[in-house]
Amino acid sequence: MLAAKKLNEQPEQEVFGIASNGGVWQFGKLKANVFTRNQTFYTIEELDKIFAAINYLFQQWELLLNSEQVESVLKSCT
Repeated sequence: MLAAKKLNEQPEQEVFGIASNGGVWQFGKLKANVFTRNQTFYTIEELDKIFAAINYLFQQWELLLNSEQVESVLKSCT
């Protein structure tokens, strides 16, 4: 997640992460220097919950992309 922030050259942007060993899944978020880890571990038997968590991440990424596009348009208008 730190590498993604450095590659994106946007240190304040939220970065979401997924870690898995194939049997257990874990989710987290890094915003600025604050890491938030979901306290729940998901197992492969809970595919519905894993897919729901992944869907949530995609929704968050879409919101971030849309807000960046709006900011870009506003900057170009000034």
